[in-house]
Amino acid sequence: VVADMLTTNESVGHYISLWKTSVEVQQHFNDIEWRIRGLALTVATFALGAAGVAARDGTTIGPVSLGSAVLLLGLLLWYAFYFVDRYWYHPLLKAAVAEGTRFEEAISAHLPEAHMTAGITERSAQPIGRVLSFLAGRKGWSSKDGRRVMHSDHKLRWFYRVGAFTFVVGALALQLALWFPPQLPTLEAPSPATATTVAPSAPTTPTP
Repeated sequence: VVADMLTTNESVGHYISLWKTSVEVQQHFNDIEWRIRGLALTVATFALGAAGVAARDGTTIGPVSLGSAVLLLGLLLWYAFYFVDRYWYHPLLKAAVAEGTRFEEAISAHLPEAHMTAGITERSAQPIGRVLSFLAGRKGWSSKDGRRVMHSDHKLRWFYRVGAFTFVVGALALQLALWFPPQLPTLEAPSPATATTVAPSAPTTPTP
């Protein structure tokens, strides 16, 4: 009822105000997600460095390399960051984008060029090659116009998958290095030269 009492200019003005608010909310959640990823990379860097120091010192926890244990703990924290990013804030960001798109649709009825949010969403999908699509798995991409593309959900999943793969490979490498240490060739020390004792010669008596 209130909408019927507003003029076209007033309605468009309110929609633009709502759209600006939705853009601010999108920026807010996007900033939070990148802060989470930055903190996750910091933790990953620290875990890899600590694992390297532990492996160099040869410290173990029973039959397990301390370096491998540190990387497994880092993997657990890495998954915690993924959970918060993927299932906590990313849906909120997508909801804000969806609301912004709805406001743009209402605005575009009067201003046809108002389609920034829709344009960004449209161009977010990036085509990928066969190698990346194979590594990402069937759920790591979708088909669009006959091409394999990655959307924001796929990119987020791929980011954390690469990090998890690094942790797993590092932990396995350190553990195998503990179980099967490299056999370095040993050099035999040269035997000491045998000392030869020369008997002193008898003094020569001068002939008169």
